[in-house]
Amino acid sequence: MSLLYKLTGAVLISCLLLTACSSKQNELATPVQEEMPEEGQTITIENPEVFTEQTSANKDEGKQYQIQTKLTDFHLFSEKAGIAWGSTRSELRLYLTQNSGKTWTSISPAASVQFPYHPKYNRDIFFIDESHGWIVRNPVGSSDSIVLRTRDGGATWKIASLPGSDKAAAIYFTDDTYGWILAAKTYPDKEGKMLYQTEDGGATWSKIMDSSSPTDEAHDHVLPNFGNEISMVFRDRMNGYVSMISSGIPKLYVTDNGGISWSEVQDFFSTTKYKSCKQFIAGDLQFFSNEPLNGWIPVGCVKEDATKFNGYYTADNGASWSLAPFESFWQKGLNETLPPAFASSGEGWLLHNSKVYHTLDQGKNWTALPESKVLVKILAEYPEVVKLRFSSAQVGWLLVAQSNQKRSLLLQTLDGGASWRVL
Repeated sequence: MSLLYKLTGAVLISCLLLTACSSKQNELATPVQEEMPEEGQTITIENPEVFTEQTSANKDEGKQYQIQTKLTDFHLFSEKAGIAWGSTRSELRLYLTQNSGKTWTSISPAASVQFPYHPKYNRDIFFIDESHGWIVRNPVGSSDSIVLRTRDGGATWKIASLPGSDKAAAIYFTDDTYGWILAAKTYPDKEGKMLYQTEDGGATWSKIMDSSSPTDEAHDHVLPNFGNEISMVFRDRMNGYVSMISSGIPKLYVTDNGGISWSEVQDFFSTTKYKSCKQFIAGDLQFFSNEPLNGWIPVGCVKEDATKFNGYYTADNGASWSLAPFESFWQKGLNETLPPAFASSGEGWLLHNSKVYHTLDQGKNWTALPESKVLVKILAEYPEVVKLRFSSAQVGWLLVAQSNQKRSLLLQTLDGGASWRVL
């Protein structure tokens, strides 16, 4: 009997050991998921060795795993490279692709830096290339704003404070050294605009303009206290532009001393060219990388329940601006405020009622591209168009979502908008 008990005990111990090993292997091999499948699209993460701890799991998987994630914005660097991100459970999830979305690298900052809102490009996030980027985290509770910065493509992030500021309204860098953050601060009886500048890549910041300070020597030459839909671009270390809707009117301001003082571009916009517009909206101020002297600002006229965009263009680095009326559509519904996307001063795209329209003459004429069955099907399920951008005449990205922002899909075209695929 004792022999039988010993044999039975040995078998039980062996089974327990095998079960434990099997459980451990399954635990290691299970991919990490950020969200339940219904919360977003599937992307393939491939982390380089600098990010990845060597374990049997990632060796077997080739350092690749899939996640479900919810994206809220993106930025294109080139035809193949771009970043996309979203905020999940107040953690910023930031991803980089350099092969048109086949695989992505997680370049997220530490989860301890909370983002209880969805950051936007040119307002909270800015990258000059795949290696150098900055993220502004607005004040949380009694804490100041902070600025995260990376010089190695997100492998490491460093933190600097932005004392005395409130919400970031715009951010821009001309190179890896010089940058600006425009912030807005609300007081009991007024609002103020503050401009901060860095000359060391974001390690330290200095306030160079404060519109709320009555002692400011340049108080007559500061940005207005009240304004929304703000966009900021600096052409070099001295010359910059800020566009906004101020007192209901699109306005443009210019500086030639690095942001210390500003003056309004008087002949930029005239309401006499518009009839019965209830209000105006403005998109991002943009200069074209392949046309250094050329840029544009989309301005929309809102009339009753519809909006129509026109463009204001410069061909002399912002010295003068002219109106280019778009012979396009009055847009209604969920995507009423979606402006066209331009890759150059002449070539642009417009999405209207599940169709993509293309122009080569600065919006004078628009041609409907062949219907994409994939795009029509996806827009039926994801009707909200979050963003449309083109990096060249052939390559563009489109982010669509459900109206509750619980699900999203990022699409790409490689033939100028004729056909689309999910990244």
